[in-house]
Amino acid sequence: MEMAMEDGNPAAAEKIRAVLDKVMNRPSSASLQFLTPGCQDRWSWSDALFMSPPVFVKLAAYTGDRRYLEFMDREYKLTCDYLFDREEGLFFRDSRYFTVPAANGKKMFWSRGNGWVIAGLPLILQDMPADWPSRPFYEDLLKRLAAALKKCQSSDGSWHASLLDPDEPPLKEMSGTLFIMYGMLWGVNQGYLDADEYLPSIRKAWKAACDAVSKEGALGWVQPIADKPGHYSGKDTEVYGAGAYLMAGSELRKYVIDRDHPQKKTVTVTNPLGRFRPAETVSVPWPSGGSGDAAGLRVFDVRHGRVIPHQLADTDGDGTTDTLLFQSNFRPGTVRDFWILENSCLGEAPSADVCFSRPVPERLDDFAWENDLTAHRIYGPAVARPAPEGEGLVSSGTDVWSKRAGAPVINEFYKRGDYHRDHGRGLDMYNVGPGRGCGGIAVFRDGKPHVSGNWASARTLYNGPVQTAFEVVYAPWDIGGGVRVAETRRVTLDAGNRFSKVRSVLNVRGAETVKAGVGMDTGKRRNDYEAVMEDRESGGLMTAWSRPRKDDGCLGTAVIVPWVPEGRAVDAEGCTYLLRKVANGEPFEWYMGAVWDKASPIRSAAGWEAEARRVRECIGHPLQVRVR
Repeated sequence: MEMAMEDGNPAAAEKIRAVLDKVMNRPSSASLQFLTPGCQDRWSWSDALFMSPPVFVKLAAYTGDRRYLEFMDREYKLTCDYLFDREEGLFFRDSRYFTVPAANGKKMFWSRGNGWVIAGLPLILQDMPADWPSRPFYEDLLKRLAAALKKCQSSDGSWHASLLDPDEPPLKEMSGTLFIMYGMLWGVNQGYLDADEYLPSIRKAWKAACDAVSKEGALGWVQPIADKPGHYSGKDTEVYGAGAYLMAGSELRKYVIDRDHPQKKTVTVTNPLGRFRPAETVSVPWPSGGSGDAAGLRVFDVRHGRVIPHQLADTDGDGTTDTLLFQSNFRPGTVRDFWILENSCLGEAPSADVCFSRPVPERLDDFAWENDLTAHRIYGPAVARPAPEGEGLVSSGTDVWSKRAGAPVINEFYKRGDYHRDHGRGLDMYNVGPGRGCGGIAVFRDGKPHVSGNWASARTLYNGPVQTAFEVVYAPWDIGGGVRVAETRRVTLDAGNRFSKVRSVLNVRGAETVKAGVGMDTGKRRNDYEAVMEDRESGGLMTAWSRPRKDDGCLGTAVIVPWVPEGRAVDAEGCTYLLRKVANGEPFEWYMGAVWDKASPIRSAAGWEAEARRVRECIGHPLQVRVR
């Protein structure tokens, strides 16, 4: 599930979803009594509360389908009611130990069995929506279990295999110790547990764990696979013990970084939507009360415990850096923290300027831009000249380059020259002509569209790992009745996104307002469209699915406007427009995007429409960002 969400690999979730759907569609009614027929189709042993519930929560986060959370809630609470001993505040491993005492006559509670439970709770809570009705149940369970486990810690800093009988055997056990330490420290870092109360126990546990690491680097004193306390030695190690060590160590690293950066700023980001949002850009004013030292600046993702790529940008073009940009993926309804660390000694995150734009004077004044998923170009003055100096193409429409994900193509395509054939990285097969292509504007007068010529000037404002931005100016053009219009267009494209954001400003002479249309090519004249969809309900949206060439796959193109259109129009070039009134100097925003089915999990017109609707919903419900 993490691969599906963090790496943008939906195939990683397909088999998991199929299995979980099967479980939910035919839920088991077997008894939770262990060793009865079908009992292990349920969560009838404590280990299962680490293994399965977090996967249901992650799938709910990825799909936005609350049924996974509802099923997890119901099954988890049934298991908790069955295995949780409210008197001791601990979990039996399974029902066999309800009546099997420890050697000293006390109840038998296995440290790793309880470790699985307390380590699973952070994995549930970090992906569970903040407003989920039963979230307090899991928060309270974390507190109760931590308090009970704290009482069971042995003098050597570890938790022995039998929690109420530390002499069965009288040995430190590292898998249970580290799972418990992880759950406690996560609770401290998240503010659920009091630091003064729990840090002494956590420090003792970490020392015990470090002392259990051999000079060869192996973690010893890990009880082999079992279901109750048993015998082991300093030479015994298991992968789950090493995994618990890494989980606890990562959480400890967060605590140390927090402690060592008292002047840090915390950026809290809330996703108000009930859907997963991949590759969303967070924008923070810079400097946010800090020194503005760029060299030592780091952005730390608290959830994942790592430094992430960032970018400082001059977004208003005044020559001064004013904005900090970074990206992450956001689960439905969740609240995430990121730390802005200045003068930090932490290493930089690996990054590359995947968001790139530049003028291309060597190819008749094209201007091109791309990120890791998509690429576009628009046409400059030289290409409008008659042949042989130019091509005689007068167009302010936007071209689409089909590219394979992750590979930069602009410089390679122009260097090769032969980019109308696919040599392994992609190709230009989309046909723009004098139309709007993947996106452009026209100004209407008396119902007739008037479009600009090719751009008059264009410049890159910045490139980087998170975002590229550029500005294009279209010289004044006549729209009739003595009215002339010029356009200044600012375009940004973020990493991991298929849509470019456009901010257009019209300079109008001869009228106070004009009717502007944001349009795209939707006719069969140039690109052989198989499906076209238009929706003007909650912000305008148009999508098209075309096959410009028989053997090179399909292209999806789309335009989104974050305002309710006042009408629509179609021109003689086969372009459809969404209309609105615009005053002189009034900015208006719109988005244009594209996808190539040979380089994307989106393989159909319906899939592209769904993606465009998702993007429109995210545009209409931006992330909520608070800096403190």
